[in-house]
Amino acid sequence: MAEWYTKKLAEYAVNSQFEDYPAEVVERAKVLILDLIGCMFGGCQTGLGKAIVKPLTSMGGQPEATIVGGGAKVPTIQAAFANGTTANALDYDDTLLGIGHPGASVIPAALAIGEWKHASGKDVLNAILVGYDVGDRIGLAIQPSYERLQNVWGVGTWQTLGAAAAAARVLNMDLDKTLNTYGVAGATAPLPNTQKWGWDLSERPIHWVKEPTGWPCWTGTTAAVLAENGFIGNRFILDGKNGFWIMAGSDQCDYEKMTKGLGNEYEVIDNIAIKPYSSCRWQHATLDCVQELKHEHHLSPESIEAVAVHSFAWVKTHEVYNPADMVDAQFSIPYTVSMVLLGEHPGPAWYTPENMQSDIVARIMKKVTVETDSGIDRAYFDEDKISARVKISTNSGDAFEKFVGIPYGDPRHPISQSDIEDKFRNQALYVLGSEDVDRVMEEIYAFEKLEDISDLMSLLMGNPLVK
Repeated sequence: MAEWYTKKLAEYAVNSQFEDYPAEVVERAKVLILDLIGCMFGGCQTGLGKAIVKPLTSMGGQPEATIVGGGAKVPTIQAAFANGTTANALDYDDTLLGIGHPGASVIPAALAIGEWKHASGKDVLNAILVGYDVGDRIGLAIQPSYERLQNVWGVGTWQTLGAAAAAARVLNMDLDKTLNTYGVAGATAPLPNTQKWGWDLSERPIHWVKEPTGWPCWTGTTAAVLAENGFIGNRFILDGKNGFWIMAGSDQCDYEKMTKGLGNEYEVIDNIAIKPYSSCRWQHATLDCVQELKHEHHLSPESIEAVAVHSFAWVKTHEVYNPADMVDAQFSIPYTVSMVLLGEHPGPAWYTPENMQSDIVARIMKKVTVETDSGIDRAYFDEDKISARVKISTNSGDAFEKFVGIPYGDPRHPISQSDIEDKFRNQALYVLGSEDVDRVMEEIYAFEKLEDISDLMSLLMGNPLVK
């Protein structure tokens, strides 16, 4: 074996120090923490969130770590699982170039282990940055070819390594234990199930497991805790012709992507997008088009005759007119377009029973059609571009068209700080009072000054959702 790539990534993780990161990288990490905690608050309000929180809180166990917004402390690994799942419940959490949701696996793992071990803000921030760098590099390196992608694709599969890297770094593991952590995590990662979500209309609704994000948290933190106590994993899990890449269902692996620029180029700056809409990222260029056309031409839902969406092939699978539940609606372009046209604020408000059962929403959805554009489709796979072209025709005979090549929130078209804060506040107010929301924001922006993150985590607990 010419190169030991598992070891290279593990050595980077072990040797990384908070002081080594540029200030803009640290500040970006704090913004990602703020954004994801907001998503946990919002996710706890959903049926999916309550289905997670209720059984985990009723099981009891040592109150080691906080379920954010869940009103309870539970064993560490259960908290990581719960928070990783609620973070993605609304599909409002950060994304890696449209190929996964790393923050919802990395950040909950680091927070849960950090609270359990009374770690400092610096140590947890360092671990989160390590988790993004290690996990995302693996994810980018093992993306399958276009042909393979049509049959097998894994998302939460590779995100497990991000959670494992973050958890191991909070525990301040040496190289040998870190290698064992990666080995255990890679061997127990979720199956590459993305092609079996229920995309086909005959299999709808979309399953609630999604990426997954919570299961990688569970597996990654479990791997770290086991390795800390002497459990042995394969220290070459990423390497060779039978490495993690092929276990994850891919047909190729670009090892150079795993280590090029390691320690000098940072995933949180280069490749992480923050969402302005609570729906699948693949829809966001479409929703940007609709939002801009609505405002530019003062369009009301009643004035619209038709909305024609042209985007890449995956978006065509979102042409669903009768979503069965909240998750199904997150992958329904007609539904999310209707929310934008109606001016509903993204987050839990998009998926209330009133909106899901609304006759007005049903009428708007029928006006929306989706077609695949071959050029946009190829740009998605070749250039990591989530693009769309939308034409809105009105009852008066006018027609307006808009193209968006890079959606809002992409690092190439960054979301504003004020929009991120508004997004956080709108979700946090479901759980906390306004004064506590302000305090949480202040503490996250000063995260590196926290001597022990457990005080902040207790504040994030909020009021009990489940009696």
